Amino acid sequence: MAYSGLTGQTDMHACESSQVYDRPLIPLFLAFMTGIGVAFLLRDFSGPFLAATVFLFSLLIVWKWQKVRFLSLFLPLLLFFVLGYWSLQSWTLPRLPENHVSRFVDYRPWHIIGTLDSQPELFHEQTRFILRAESLQRRGFFCKVSGAVRVTIRERVPWLRLGDRVVCFAKLKEIRNFNNQGGFDYRRFLAFRGIWALATVSRESLVVKLHPAKTCVFRQAIDRSRQAVSSLIDRAASEDPEDVRGILKALLIGNRSEVPQKIRDVFNRIGTAHLLAISGLHIGMVATLAFLGFRFVLARSQRVLLAAWPAKGAALLSLFPVLFYGFLAGMSPATQRSVIMVMVFLMALVFEKEQDSINTLTLAALVILIISPTALFEISFQLSFTAVFAILYMLKHFPFVNRLRGGPYRVYKRMGLFLFVSASAILGTLPVTLYYFNQVSLIGILTNCFMVPLIGFLVVPAGLLAVLFLPAAATVSLLIMKGAAAILEVCLGLAILFSKWPYASIRTVTPTMIEVGLYYALAWALLNWRRTRRARPLLIGLALVVLADVGYWAGKRYGRRELRMTVIDVGQGSSTLMELPGGPCILTDGGGFCGSRFDMGARVVGPFLWKRKIATVEILVLSHPDSDHLNGLLFIARHFNVQEVWMNREHTDTESYRDFLEIISEKDISIVGPRDLTRPRMINGVRFQTLYPPVDFLERKAMEEWRTRNNNSLVLKASFRNISFLLPGDIEAEAEKELVSLDCTILKSNVLLVPHHGSRTSSTPEFLKCVAPDIAVISSGWKNIFGFPHQKTLKRYQARGCHVFRVDHQGAITITTDGTYLTVKPFF
Repeated sequence: MAYSGLTGQTDMHACESSQVYDRPLIPLFLAFMTGIGVAFLLRDFSGPFLAATVFLFSLLIVWKWQKVRFLSLFLPLLLFFVLGYWSLQSWTLPRLPENHVSRFVDYRPWHIIGTLDSQPELFHEQTRFILRAESLQRRGFFCKVSGAVRVTIRERVPWLRLGDRVVCFAKLKEIRNFNNQGGFDYRRFLAFRGIWALATVSRESLVVKLHPAKTCVFRQAIDRSRQAVSSLIDRAASEDPEDVRGILKALLIGNRSEVPQKIRDVFNRIGTAHLLAISGLHIGMVATLAFLGFRFVLARSQRVLLAAWPAKGAALLSLFPVLFYGFLAGMSPATQRSVIMVMVFLMALVFEKEQDSINTLTLAALVILIISPTALFEISFQLSFTAVFAILYMLKHFPFVNRLRGGPYRVYKRMGLFLFVSASAILGTLPVTLYYFNQVSLIGILTNCFMVPLIGFLVVPAGLLAVLFLPAAATVSLLIMKGAAAILEVCLGLAILFSKWPYASIRTVTPTMIEVGLYYALAWALLNWRRTRRARPLLIGLALVVLADVGYWAGKRYGRRELRMTVIDVGQGSSTLMELPGGPCILTDGGGFCGSRFDMGARVVGPFLWKRKIATVEILVLSHPDSDHLNGLLFIARHFNVQEVWMNREHTDTESYRDFLEIISEKDISIVGPRDLTRPRMINGVRFQTLYPPVDFLERKAMEEWRTRNNNSLVLKASFRNISFLLPGDIEAEAEKELVSLDCTILKSNVLLVPHHGSRTSSTPEFLKCVAPDIAVISSGWKNIFGFPHQKTLKRYQARGCHVFRVDHQGAITITTDGTYLTVKPFF
């Protein structure tokens, strides 16, 4: 019996070993990917780490030199790990030349001459493109430079083209992040694209085209084709909603700038956002239709049949439609990766390697990372390959799938298979989606069954067919494109209908990387429960770890006994989060930019809250309705289960304020005004007092001109045992004077959020004498146009011996107190 058991174990290990040898690319890919990841994590210690790694591996080789099998396995892994590590060095630690454009950043205007290195993105009130800089000039100073700059023009400029040589009068700016926990690393995002500086042009007249584009003939032909297709879509969908034109351009030429945010939100809510960006799904559908069509034609030839070449020939011929669609779509990095992935699968058919699809997928991923190692950090790369891997893995681990794929054709079988594939992709990418987007669609499996066939197998092929007819038969092309637009309008109507379903999607907190790993480990253990004995103890262990993780975050979120206040980095604006003992949260202001399409709530404040596992903000406080305090609150009010809004009820005729009131009404949120806040409120041991403005300030506003929106700010004081915080909004000298005259003693606080971002018209000596803060926090933007904080204001705080913390220099400032002691933790 013992011998029999040993034989069984030996056979099992031999089987597992054979799987590794059958798929040699998988360990090599993992080694290469690990090298890239380690290079990124240890980018500040790259040289010493690489030397130590090579030294340790060399010792192991010497130690194991007699074991040839060990070396045959180990050396390739070491080689690919080192190659992966080395491949990222030029991106994480670039050696920029002395004349690189980023070395001339000084936030002052330059005459910049360069060539457009990307197709301009046209928005409603902005134009954005990458400029390959050639020279800089200013008042007699001239210098030839190198490097790329991302240029933003604050007007729509439709006449710019890829390859145009232009001169623009623009301010060169440093690339800055919003320095908060869980914030998007915009600097890294652009650095991985070779961009190390930004430039802002205030109006169209400050950009002059020196001469038209001078590019290769092929690139010019592609650019002209894209423009012709764009014009064709405009003509075909002229009577349709503007949204249809924008989506058609996104699907056919990869231009998503004309897709409104509201439409993107609709597709996000129903779980079909991937349809708006050309990805492996779109390229794969084109390849599938082309392959089926070519195979059908080739199968009619007896000679091709005898040579057993219908499938191989179809795969080779399908490369051309795939490349055509890729170039027509602009060959963005995401499209390039999709084209490479599909081409690798087609070539696997040619070389009869299609049986091992996971190995083929690994080869495609390895090729992409060798070409562009930074692709590993791209969301599109992670989602595409995770989705395809999940589908392939699930297809092989469920026996009933073979019954759906085999036998006579039945509609219910095809529908069942489609549902299974959709569910596999959604479940496989779920933690990645939650990590980046904090949203999961509860109807995604259902909506994909309708939307993917309609768009993927009708709209996109019809649009490409119209493009093929365009040079020879413009009328036929227009009719076909009108048909594609009509189908797309039906799809859009369905999407809007689905998005209105209650609980179509839910917002979630951000999972940690450990939790993402736990999800995939649990999935593997469940799928292999009956296949291997190791899955059962692993599943039990993972379940215990999940319980421990839930307990840890529940204790950290709801078992807190301290008061924690964080002044969030929102640039030139203000947003302050208070996490009270026991878990309730109060957010004062939300930051924002005037007249900008940048959503501070969705891009900065919301992700910060989700990273801290906060899905509910019980109370919002709006100090006053200026855009740099209000705009970010709209997203929070809509998505964070807000119960009350404290505000001074001063109305302003702006779109943001009207939208804010509409959201409050739609979500049935209670408004608490100055009259309701006259009495202090106790919330979980924290005492809140509204000290300003006077209850009748709106009646007195007409007679006292100094009562501006800034001076009417809500002044909030929060006290926890012996420690107090004062949040005065944007009050200035006149309001400070009135506040001091009302009651000086009540103003005394340990921590002061400096009024009006540290302007010279606030923080008067009398006000500071009454407050007497130990710690002052200034929320302002890096090198902002207002010059905040003013030097005179800083000197006043320094003269009082106050510890000053600046968000623009130190990132988000977190202050924690147990009611007796204070601890301050800047982001850096």
